[in-house]
Amino acid sequence: MSRENKKNLIMREALRLFAQKGFDAVSMRDLADAAGISVSTIYHYYESKQALFQDMIRQANAQTEKSRDEFLRVLGQTEKVEREPFVQAGVLFVTGYLRHEKIDPLLRMLESERFHDAEAEASWQRILFSDPITHETKVFDMLAARGEIGEEDAEKLAGEYHGIVTLGYFTGDLDRMANALRAFYDRCFLKTEAE
Repeated sequence: MSRENKKNLIMREALRLFAQKGFDAVSMRDLADAAGISVSTIYHYYESKQALFQDMIRQANAQTEKSRDEFLRVLGQTEKVEREPFVQAGVLFVTGYLRHEKIDPLLRMLESERFHDAEAEASWQRILFSDPITHETKVFDMLAARGEIGEEDAEKLAGEYHGIVTLGYFTGDLDRMANALRAFYDRCFLKTEAE
């Protein structure tokens, strides 16, 4: 098995175990047994569980940046944001990002750890709320500058939009979320003469 494959195996099993049992409840021996490798192999890649946790956060941040950059690139090439693609972008944020095989277990682990670990709380808040709302504020600023929305308070719109999206994430009710995004679009986006 290649070095990268072993590292991915360790990360995948760690995410699974940490999400199931909590960070503190999983030992390096538990992780080695789950991955079918020796403890020394894990220590070859990570000097501690904390170093493994930091790599999880680093990878989540890298994936997040890549997704945001791609979204802004596509938005910049779009003349007008249409209603159904807007709704589908929100659904994709939940299904393709928050429910991603690396992000979802990380969020679940952070959710259980955040009440007694300040770093876990800060990471959970940043990944689930502050970073997305900062990105969404940029998006609504961009849409306001292009004249697509009537509301000028991009931060307020981002907060409302993100509330709808997190409702979909926490409840799993994507139909309800999609309908709420349609209503949000109809209220906030300016109609053109052709519409």
